[in-house]
Amino acid sequence: MITATNLLYSKSALARILGIDARLITRFEVWHSVIFAVIKGRRPRFFSKKIFKTHFVEWRQAQARALTATQNVFNPNIFYVRNETKETAYTVNFLLGGATCECEDWKNQSQFFGMACCKHIYSALSQLGFTSFRDYIAERKAISLAIAAPPPAA
Repeated sequence: MITATNLLYSKSALARILGIDARLITRFEVWHSVIFAVIKGRRPRFFSKKIFKTHFVEWRQAQARALTATQNVFNPNIFYVRNETKETAYTVNFLLGGATCECEDWKNQSQFFGMACCKHIYSALSQLGFTSFRDYIAERKAISLAIAAPPPAA
């Protein structure tokens, strides 16, 4: 079962961070402010949760590079994102305050964190010229504030 904790902090994430096989991690514990791990042949070590949070985003951004995002010609807020290797496709819909996707990762992130940005959204964001979800949200906010602002008095 996926939880907010194991979505961010997992043996497989630590293995990717360290560039090792996950089977070498013999003990993995999520503590209040750190991760404690024992790796076969190494001394026990503590890892910052910040490393995992950064990896969470960077991993999805890296995976997005292998995807193909195509903008809908009738609605520029909708993208079809295809993974040629897995032969899967998901629809990404950009809204004023964010974006939605049909994938499980997006659903899990939305459920646990409120906001979500999966690899499919990152792929579509790159088509729009954005490198981060934060930049997209900031631009959308600026546009909506500009639209809502009353015209200057003459």
